[in-house]
Amino acid sequence: MAHIKQDVFINVPLQQVFDLIYDFESIPQWMVGMEKVHNISAGERGEGSSFEWTYNMMGLKFTGSSKIVSLDPPRKAVIEATGGIDSTWTWTYAAEGEGTRLTCDLEYTVPGSGLGKIADRLVVERSNAKNLEQSLANIKALAEGR
Repeated sequence: MAHIKQDVFINVPLQQVFDLIYDFESIPQWMVGMEKVHNISAGERGEGSSFEWTYNMMGLKFTGSSKIVSLDPPRKAVIEATGGIDSTWTWTYAAEGEGTRLTCDLEYTVPGSGLGKIADRLVVERSNAKNLEQSLANIKALAEGR
């Protein structure tokens, strides 16, 4: 499995950052490559809440589903994705002054035999690290109203 861990400081309170990320409908607004989120489970967000997605990685489209497997609002959440790209996203939120330190710890499997080759894997991993960095910057901009 590939592993990426990045964080960003967001100058808004913890709960506001948490609420933004768990508004599943907003994910395509901030997550680089996320084209569509649909079939969102009804009701209040919690363990077991799920959605389906379409994701574009380096020109290849993948579909799958994600589910919250662990939730400690507004401090931590773990989301597992299955389908086109199997991954585990661990989001942690820490109060820092009047803002929030948001950390994303992502473990994923590089899909497909073509992308799974060593040279391709390095390119994909670099691209995914850059995309996560931009996604965190997008969350920061949305949360801070920029």
